[in-house]
Amino acid sequence: MAVNTFGQHQNRLKMEQNNRGERTVTEHVAVIDKISIPKKAIAEYSQKSLFIRNTLRQQPGFVKYEIFQQTGDSGDLRVITIATWADRQRMDDARVVIREAMQKAGIKMPAFLEQHGITMEKGIYQAVEE
Repeated sequence: MAVNTFGQHQNRLKMEQNNRGERTVTEHVAVIDKISIPKKAIAEYSQKSLFIRNTLRQQPGFVKYEIFQQTGDSGDLRVITIATWADRQRMDDARVVIREAMQKAGIKMPAFLEQHGITMEKGIYQAVEE
């Protein structure tokens, strides 16, 4: 016999309410990257990633940056990053600045990723409030 706790009941009610269309799409935009880094490339990738994060944080419209990571059995690293921006225009403006900063620093990210066997999936998502 399944028994619902008070918390489960409350969560189910919330989900039912939210399924009725009570969601608001905000202007916030998130760039979500899913990255797989071979063990041998972690240190060098981390240096380049730090440069990019520090540049991101200085841009107008930057809201927050989150990193989630998981180490695989072989020592490879799987990382999910979420960079949130106030709106799409601020994100687009920041991309130009970041690309220029990387170029000045001699960082050729696509070539670096390929050379080190690092794979990346990138997506741009609109934030939704419930």
